Amino acid sequence: MRVDVVDVSADLTGGVRKPVTTVDEVMQLLKARGYRRTVQRERIIAILMKTERPLTAREIHESVGSRVPHMRLDTVYRNLELLREAGLVTQINLQNRESARFELHEDGDHHHHLVCIDCGRSVCLPVCPIDRAHLEAAAGAEFTLLNHAFEMYGRCARCSA
Repeated sequence: MRVDVVDVSADLTGGVRKPVTTVDEVMQLLKARGYRRTVQRERIIAILMKTERPLTAREIHESVGSRVPHMRLDTVYRNLELLREAGLVTQINLQNRESARFELHEDGDHHHHLVCIDCGRSVCLPVCPIDRAHLEAAAGAEFTLLNHAFEMYGRCARCSA
């Protein structure tokens, strides 16, 4: 699976989004936003780039552990939060830190998820169910809308059986 990170600084304002395909390019985006380049961030980004599914912080920590043995789980959480705030990582399952999963923005697509409340499995929705005009109208004149997250919770077919 090819994963591209997207420079989301051009979110809903209609700007141009550029696919970012290497760890170095992601690190350049972070540097441009005032963040330092660290071995921990490089490893987390590399793991997220080569995975085929969203990972929990614990799974990322286990993968990083073989290459950066001194990295603690709280360091992974802090770096994932920084990457999320920088607009490079999406957090899935916003309701629970322990079962939250993280993914890099894929191919520049804005997407949302269905999340199983039992096993934490997530499925990408192929389209955004929220009309942009409705989002902007809901935000109103006193609020500048930058982004949004939408998740639906239920039980997957395996957990429903």
